[in-house]
Amino acid sequence: MNSVWPVHLELHINHCGSEHCEPGHSFGPVIRNHFLIHYVDSGKGIFSADGKTYSLSKGQGFVIFPGKLISYISDANDPWIYSWIGFSGEGSLALLSGVGVTKDSPVFDSSNLRLSQEYMGRLETGVNLPGNREYAMLGCLLLFLSTIDIQIDHDSGNMLNDYTTKATDYIAQNFAYDISVDDVARHVNVSRSHLFRIFKEEFGLSIQQYLMNVRISTAAEMLSTTDYSIHEICYSCGFKDCGYFAKVFQKQKELSPTQYRSQYRIRHYGYNSQPK
Repeated sequence: MNSVWPVHLELHINHCGSEHCEPGHSFGPVIRNHFLIHYVDSGKGIFSADGKTYSLSKGQGFVIFPGKLISYISDANDPWIYSWIGFSGEGSLALLSGVGVTKDSPVFDSSNLRLSQEYMGRLETGVNLPGNREYAMLGCLLLFLSTIDIQIDHDSGNMLNDYTTKATDYIAQNFAYDISVDDVARHVNVSRSHLFRIFKEEFGLSIQQYLMNVRISTAAEMLSTTDYSIHEICYSCGFKDCGYFAKVFQKQKELSPTQYRSQYRIRHYGYNSQPK
């Protein structure tokens, strides 16, 4: 389904590569001035940041944030083999936050080990590509980020707010299309039944009712402030059948779309015509 994407990402690939660590190989403590993703292809090791220690193995990774004092060490018996990429730019923080990686939660799991390794491999080989290789490498970075799966504990209230915010934002951007509850649940990455419970708890409505309210409220606004026809408003608000639209609108507003428009204009302008 449709989503909102930035026209231009303020991102720059600084460097990338891979490392077959020696047993017990350590790095740091050190501070970096850019972002660094490390993805563990095999082996074990420990990553430390802000006084917290994380044990990582195959299929996991960590992000080094600029200005953070970090260190890491590979296992003495089963040392890491990891891939890494350094990047910078104003879009970096928001991009990582969008997949759940933050300064307080810098560790992640892969949801698909094969794809994660493939995308990291493409990044490393992309250095030697001719032409606009930065675009290819940025594309691989975004593909890699799409495989990130955050497994951390959240405060239940904050998690509820995260889900509802993501769902309502998606509905606000896509209500004009033929979206379903399943589409919203897929976007939020929760089950349909769980999303239903979330909306009931937060709004006292089912998600289907919430979606319908957004469509009808938008239609009412368009009827009040534009000269678009009823048919044009109907289709612009995500309805495929104008008879059904009129029925739902009448039920919610206790007026037909035509009556609603007429009464609004008479009440606000003194006559049934939209002022120019």
